[in-house]
Amino acid sequence: MSAGQWYVVAICIGILALDGYDVLSIAFAAPGITEEWNVSKATLGIVLSLELMGMALGSIIMGALADSRGRRPTLLLGLIILTAGMLVAGMAPNLYVLGAARVFTGIGIGGLLAAATATSSDFCNDKNRSLAVVLVAGGFAFGVYLGATFLAPLLREYDWRVTFYLGALLSLGFIPLVYLLVPESITYLERKRPQGALERIQTIMKRLGHSVPDSLPPIEASQAHPVGMASLFKSGLGLITCILLFAYLGNVGTYYYFVKWIPMIVTDLGYSSSEATNVLGVISLGGVIGSVGLSIIARFLPIRLLMALCLVSAAIGVAAFPYFTETLQSMKLVGFVTGLFIFAAISGFFGLFAVSYPSSLLGSGTGLVLGIGRGGAVLGPMIPGFLFATGMMLENVAIIMASGSFLAGLLVLFLRPQKL
Repeated sequence: MSAGQWYVVAICIGILALDGYDVLSIAFAAPGITEEWNVSKATLGIVLSLELMGMALGSIIMGALADSRGRRPTLLLGLIILTAGMLVAGMAPNLYVLGAARVFTGIGIGGLLAAATATSSDFCNDKNRSLAVVLVAGGFAFGVYLGATFLAPLLREYDWRVTFYLGALLSLGFIPLVYLLVPESITYLERKRPQGALERIQTIMKRLGHSVPDSLPPIEASQAHPVGMASLFKSGLGLITCILLFAYLGNVGTYYYFVKWIPMIVTDLGYSSSEATNVLGVISLGGVIGSVGLSIIARFLPIRLLMALCLVSAAIGVAAFPYFTETLQSMKLVGFVTGLFIFAAISGFFGLFAVSYPSSLLGSGTGLVLGIGRGGAVLGPMIPGFLFATGMMLENVAIIMASGSFLAGLLVLFLRPQKL
């Protein structure tokens, strides 16, 4: 792969880091929101879930858009939506405006997740595809870590709104980066053949340092690729799609419970918002290491078995966390280990997408799994809110919420990814 291809992968990693920050921004802001507007835990659980509804819609619609209209315009549209949504959230005068802004922001996040995955996959060769896609997905954990690291001191000086203003500024900065440095994917241009496709391909190939083709491949070859959402359930893909759907759904339910409720759990134990943010930062640091580690190990071992190990280990860590809340250091230690596995599992799913779907369906397949999974994952932060409201102990809530990752680990063992 040329340096130009790795530049595109690096930008996609940055976009996923931006998504990671934006998704968890509401968790960073939660203690301040609760204090300013006197929000109950049941209501907070709903607020923490709202952008997941938008992510479900954005992943499905904009994932399909990335396949039908191109990766590059979908990335730009997602960034514009993200910037606007974060800005409105920071200016929100009440909980209702904040909720609407989070749903809108989620649409952009969902679209970016699907489009960035497809883009990074399209710009990689077969040897580096799984590595690059898992690294891109690992950017999500990196974004959470950077957000927690930089927000901890900011939250000591400013109120919770700074969380969203910073997100809007970062999102805005990525728009010119994508516009200037990320071309449309060759795979998309060869398949859809818009006007001037050959000239665009020649320009992109020259820019990437590869030989320039004299003509497009035969039209019959481009039409042989399956397209459309219905194709995800045909030609041997049906079982793969169903397993990915249910496994991803279970895992993100556990994941969003853990990362979105940690700040509130820590502050309820008597620590400050800044200290709670630091705990989440340590968890995400473990996630960065886990995601990168998984991407490297996946070059040598089957990703299916690695994913099963990560999912089951994540479930054990989430269930065990309440038993290590005596000190801030013990929470950081257990959180770090749990974050290592739970973020690695999130990243690993993107690697499974890349080896399970052909390029013509990668945006749609990723978008469908992310969309339905994230839609169902609305329950991840919401259910604990209701359980806590009934007086259920943290230890019992943690076991219930950890079951999603455990069941996902068992499901993944039945998965047989195949590249069509």
